[in-house]
Amino acid sequence: MPKVYILLPVHNRESITRSFVECLTAQTFWNYHLVLVDDGSSDGTAEIVKEKISSATVLRGTGDWWWAGSLQQGIDWLKNNAINSEDIVLMINDDVEMPPDFIETGCALLRPGMLLQAAIYDDTTREVLDIGVVYDEQKMVFRAPRLGESVNCLTTNGLFIRWQDLQIVGGFHPRLLPHYLSDYEFTMRAHKKGLRLLVLPELKLFWNRGTTGFRIIEEVDLLPFLRKFFSKKAAGNPVYWTAFLFMSSPIQYLPLHLARIWKSALLSIVREMLRMRSIKNK
Repeated sequence: MPKVYILLPVHNRESITRSFVECLTAQTFWNYHLVLVDDGSSDGTAEIVKEKISSATVLRGTGDWWWAGSLQQGIDWLKNNAINSEDIVLMINDDVEMPPDFIETGCALLRPGMLLQAAIYDDTTREVLDIGVVYDEQKMVFRAPRLGESVNCLTTNGLFIRWQDLQIVGGFHPRLLPHYLSDYEFTMRAHKKGLRLLVLPELKLFWNRGTTGFRIIEEVDLLPFLRKFFSKKAAGNPVYWTAFLFMSSPIQYLPLHLARIWKSALLSIVREMLRMRSIKNK
């Protein structure tokens, strides 16, 4: 039986991480090892996890690893500990609810040469949020797959991959993509290297989607807005979109895509400046 190594990045979400650990200890599959990547938590998260799972490995950062850096720290730990090629790596968020048979189901469904992602549902409404992604390189569009259509892009929330296949893909690039888009670049690279990307309905996760990230930024002054707009937590940060395009876009589409990204960014900034002026003139 292969062993499952769970890479779990966390940062100052003690109650959320505690709930995840409760789901983990209720799993029907027990041959796992938790690698808790604690990126600078100050709320006792790591200590709480160790109380519940004493065998867990804790990797401690200072708050600058973010998602991709945290996963890369976990991958580096796996390399240094020479795990078996048939062992399985599970990358997952702490803000999810796992059914008791989640890990057992994932192991049963995973095959060599495959990246297997859980189908993601809203933890409150139970609506479907993610069944994989199709990325149109020409149009620079991410969309949900049509019925029967294969995907070429996945997230790393509930992602199973054999260690031997992860070594084929390689690791993350946290300096270029520290947070958003890092999972897309990773899985798209896997697809281009010939690995199969799959989401199966038998494998389910329930996600609290309101816990992270800036998608709507509202400030009354320009400088705070720009700080958030260009922060690592901003899903639309044009700097990281630029890095993503250089890493994943075919060269013939790159100039047009870059122009679109920065045109959209400049328009967003101008709109916010006009909105702020309007508020201050009232």
